[in-house]
Amino acid sequence: MKKKFLRNKLILIFIFLFFTPCQAQAVTKAEFIGGLLKARGIDWSETSEFQNKSPVAFMLRSGLITDDVKDVQKTVTRREALRWIIQSLGLSFEAGIFSDYPTGFEDDKNLTSFERGCLVVASNMNPVIFSKAKNFNGKNALSSKEFQVLMSRVQDASLNLTLDMVRNPLEGMKIFIHREGVLTGIPNWRFYADGIKTRPAADTFKNSLKSSGIASNVFSFEGAFGVRTDKLENYHEIKKLISVAKARGLQFRILPSFTNIKTDIVPKFWVILKIDPTYWKIEPLISKNSPKDLLTLSQLSRQYGAKASINAGFFATTTPGHGYPIGALKINGNLISEGYDGRGCLGWNDDDEAVFQVVANSEEIHEWNDMENIIQAGPLLLDDGFVSAIPEDFNNSLTGVRHPRSAVGINADGDWVFVAVDGRNGLHASGATISELTEILRSQGIMYALNLDGGGSTEIIINGKIYNSPSDAHERKISYGLGAIKRQ
Repeated sequence: MKKKFLRNKLILIFIFLFFTPCQAQAVTKAEFIGGLLKARGIDWSETSEFQNKSPVAFMLRSGLITDDVKDVQKTVTRREALRWIIQSLGLSFEAGIFSDYPTGFEDDKNLTSFERGCLVVASNMNPVIFSKAKNFNGKNALSSKEFQVLMSRVQDASLNLTLDMVRNPLEGMKIFIHREGVLTGIPNWRFYADGIKTRPAADTFKNSLKSSGIASNVFSFEGAFGVRTDKLENYHEIKKLISVAKARGLQFRILPSFTNIKTDIVPKFWVILKIDPTYWKIEPLISKNSPKDLLTLSQLSRQYGAKASINAGFFATTTPGHGYPIGALKINGNLISEGYDGRGCLGWNDDDEAVFQVVANSEEIHEWNDMENIIQAGPLLLDDGFVSAIPEDFNNSLTGVRHPRSAVGINADGDWVFVAVDGRNGLHASGATISELTEILRSQGIMYALNLDGGGSTEIIINGKIYNSPSDAHERKISYGLGAIKRQ
């Protein structure tokens, strides 16, 4: 009996040793972050701020990983590995907008909403980072074998990443989201405190930063003031500034800039929304209180009950919260603003008839009596599938430099198309020139297209959700937009 008990005990010990992962096989947080830095292929050895620092210190201070990582000698979990890979690849925004998408993993309720978005990105991008399975097992320790597989995939993604997602948010609408490329440099950071009402208040905030050793300058925009720091290499300083801004109730934004960046490999992001005119009619959205009011696209969408919207034509600002459209604007037969000679126009009516044309003078616009709605922006991008060759005398700083872009068009099936291209964010998207924007539209089968106001105004909203990342890091107040209204 005693021998039998001893034999059973030895069998149990053997089973425990065989099936329990050895501690040596587990990967520490420090080992994972060091491997991640190597897989990303980022040369940081000559960066003055991080000389003689460990890879972990570099990653955390650079902002490539934004989590507060503690106890770096402890084992890294799968959910931590997931977050840090997505952050280091500059895909945090995408994870945010996909947080309500189905992950395909049955145990995703154990993850945060951000982690669910990370998992959607990681399992749908090319190359795939985490392969789809029944369960993700986020709390499990990462084994050394899986660590090697993940680092190989991260290395591949650093050189050639694509992510394409398609969804039908509402009946008669289809959204296409595209991301490609990954940052190749080391991020620096600028902190902006916006919307400060007076110059003395802005100067006071600037001086408080100076006393902390942070150089900054005051700027004015749309009748208000802001404070912008110089480039910061230490992301911990950004975190401190966020806390200060929140305590003072200031509106703030954080934008990355880069050193050592390769201009041939830059991140790109765009959203294309197809709208079936059978279900939806397109209307200009302007403040119902006064056409001189500037409102955010969200505010305009709510006023009209628009289920999808995009910013529209150019505008000027007169005083804070007030301005006027630049170029022709006609709404339901009422001319709100006169035309601008030699610029692209779009006119349409409720019978699904539309015309895209460069008008020589404003008199041509007055002849479009059968067009109940008209907007003007420019340049005209596509005419019957061909690149418009009509010069509109825009400055090269607008057409030949990469910026965030917005466009409206019609495809070969007769669907309306809203397009938003993100930019001015080296982690997320570099923007597009007018030529690059045109090629994106042509590749998607768009036949007619007009460039709209871009830059900080670029924004697209679908069913109440902002699907792009405005370059101001918050919604800009605009003169008017375009919205999809449900047909009765």
